[in-house]
Parts: sequence; C-alpha cells; structure tokens
Amino acid sequence: MADVHVTEPIHPDALALLAAAGLSVSCGWEDSDPAAGLAAARAWILRTFVVSPAMIAGAPALQAICKHGVGTDNIPVAEAERRGIPVFNTPGANANAVAEHTMMLLLALARQAVAMDRVARTGFQGVERLAPVELSGRRMLIAGFGPIGQRVAHLARAFGIEVTLWHRRLSAEDAGLPVVRDLRAALPAAQILSLHLPLNEGTRGLIGAAELAALPEGAILINTGRGGVVDEAALVAAAPRLGGIGLDVFETEPARPTDPLFALPNALVSPHAAARGDQSFRRMGMMAAEAAIRALGA
Repeated sequence: MADVHVTEPIHPDALALLAAAGLSVSCGWEDSDPAAGLAAARAWILRTFVVSPAMIAGAPALQAICKHGVGTDNIPVAEAERRGIPVFNTPGANANAVAEHTMMLLLALARQAVAMDRVARTGFQGVERLAPVELSGRRMLIAGFGPIGQRVAHLARAFGIEVTLWHRRLSAEDAGLPVVRDLRAALPAAQILSLHLPLNEGTRGLIGAAELAALPEGAILINTGRGGVVDEAALVAAAPRLGGIGLDVFETEPARPTDPLFALPNALVSPHAAARGDQSFRRMGMMAAEAAIRALGA
C-alpha cells in the first residue's frame, strides 16, 4: 500500500519531495494498469488520467485528489466533494508556458509561418500569394481571465493589440482592461478570440455556429483552454471565413488522425502540449506534491 498514487510521470523533484516527507509512492505508469494503485492510496496525483466516481468510491482511505495542472474536468469533483475529499490543482504553475504557446500560435497564424517555411523551401514559388497580417492595432477578445488569460493579455498588449475581456463578474477596474458582459454582442469586434476557459456545464459548446458566424471575416480563433468549449463541427464549417485557427485542445483527446480539423489549410494544431516544458512541468509537479503532503499531514 502506498501513501500517494501518481498515475502519470511527474518531475523527479516532485517525487523526491514526496519521499523526503516520508510518503511512499506508487507509480501508475510503471504498471500495465495505471489505475491499479488508486484503491489503496491515501492521495492521488493525476495529470490527464480520467477517474470515475466508482474509482473514488473504491478508495476508502482516500484523503485528497491533486491535479497536476489546472483543469479538473477529468475528475468527478462533485463526487469527491460529496465524500468530503478535497480536490487541489496547480493554478498559475503553467501560466507562462501556456500564454507563450498561445502567442506562438497567434503569431504563426498571423504571419503565416508554416506557409512561409514551405515557400522558402520550394524556390520561393508562390511568395506573392502570402498575405501575413500585422497584430499591432488588432482587437483581441479574451475569454477567461485566470493566470493564463492575464498573462496572455500582458503579452498581447506588448504587441500593440487592443485587448478586451469577456467576464461574467470582473469589472474593468478589477481587471485593468475593458470588460464586456455579453459575449455574442462582443464577437463582431473580435479580430482575435483567445479562449482560456475551464470545461464545465456553463462553458461546454460555448462557441458554436452562431458565435463563429458573429466573428468578423478573417478573425483568428485560438483555444488553449479546453476542447469542449468549441463545437468542432461548427468550427470546421466556419473555417473558410476565418483567418486562422490555433488549437492545443480537442473535444476528444488524443485527437483522431482523421479528424476533419487536420484537413483545414488555415489551422495550426498542437497535442495539448502548451503547458509542457521543464520549468512549468516542475512547478506543476511540486505544487501537486506539496498539496498531497499538506493533505496527509506529512
């Protein structure tokens, strides 16, 4: 029986921290079944591994669930709360990495980086058809203003982008930015829509056919939040009138190689990897380990 079951690899420093606190650890990725050690553990550390209410019910000693990351949509939080089991995440640990990834997608789409690379490799054929756009003076609407959204706003403004925030509760005074309450009404002015929202019943399918149609012709959509926030079928249909689509997340992960999104010539995608990188990976691991240590009183 281990004190902490870790379903997927985390930074070695985080494992060392758990050991230094006197906690035994079982590593799910070393077993044929990463869920095998869940039932006996007193705390779980999860990355993307999906746990069910039945798994929680089958772990009588469980005292804490620690998410290695921010989004907790792979955890039945309501069931955990019903059983008095706290769920922790690592807010801010990956904010800089995800924000930089967001800007990478935006810059690559606006400046047509992939197309330029191909043209350069083929004797500059078709260079006259390239039509990159400048970001300075463009209007960005940010949906979601946690640590990632805040960092994106800071970086975007450094490029001269005019940033507006869609938020249900924050005021302009609190955010330090113009804030709109009506998402649909704000979309026609959004030349860039950047999504940094968790996936829950209030955000699932938030950006559908009507919202995509409300965006101006040539708008760029970036989603580094959660895939289910965008209706992907509607996005594929709307793609021809958009200036670019940048996605790090998908409704189903891993995405199927035959996903219609991959056939879009104006889409740039990455494999839910925006948070990756040694620094953010270590921060997430350390914060998750610290939460487990506190919860177990070690």
